[in-house]
Amino acid sequence: MIIGIYGYQDSGKTLLVEGAVRALSKKGYHVASVKHSPHRKSADSEGKDTWRHWKAGSDPVVFSSETETTVFRHGKMSEEEIAKLLVAEFSPDVVIIEGFKDGTFPKVSVGEIKPRKGTVLKNPSLDHLVEYIEREVAVERALKGLPGLDCHKCGLDCRAMAEGIADGKRKRTDCRELPAVGVYIAVGGKRIPAGTFVSDLVDKTVRGLMSSLRGYEPGMDVEIRLSGKGSQTKSRRRKAK
Repeated sequence: MIIGIYGYQDSGKTLLVEGAVRALSKKGYHVASVKHSPHRKSADSEGKDTWRHWKAGSDPVVFSSETETTVFRHGKMSEEEIAKLLVAEFSPDVVIIEGFKDGTFPKVSVGEIKPRKGTVLKNPSLDHLVEYIEREVAVERALKGLPGLDCHKCGLDCRAMAEGIADGKRKRTDCRELPAVGVYIAVGGKRIPAGTFVSDLVDKTVRGLMSSLRGYEPGMDVEIRLSGKGSQTKSRRRKAK
């Protein structure tokens, strides 16, 4: 999950973030964090080799040593872009963003600042914040295991079903459209909801076609990636040159 923590300077934001990261890490969660600064300053500095790489035209620039790896991206990125990058590259359970007051993700206000849109907690205790994050992670994990159709055949939408599973009041098998086969369909990197009918149809069709190919055996995992027609055309043109 992604959660932001914001407030005025010296309101206790960093202390709360530090406590949450420590508590969640001890519980076995993989945590990533982001610190936003309102000031126009850079962790890179003029004269350094990384700075010279950037001035020569490289962006991003990566500094790698025996103790750390630092990526310098010269240019502002939105909080959503940063979170998306972290999730795609490192698959954390939790991304905690300190300092951004806006954004579409859930946020926590600290101090006397006026709550912004999307604020879910105001001046929570550390225990309350950690409890909230743990439940949201459990809900997200449960939601990933559901078809995502929001068909209401079980009487609930998928979010409500996931909350019930996270709270121990429901079971994944309560879903009426839960596929019996492991079919995952994504278009443009975004998962497409698929229930029992579509999943069974895709599984039977693909496995039927694969049965005539050398190297395939029944029951094996299969991954098929289709490129858009435009991408194929560009690729062929490049090869022709």
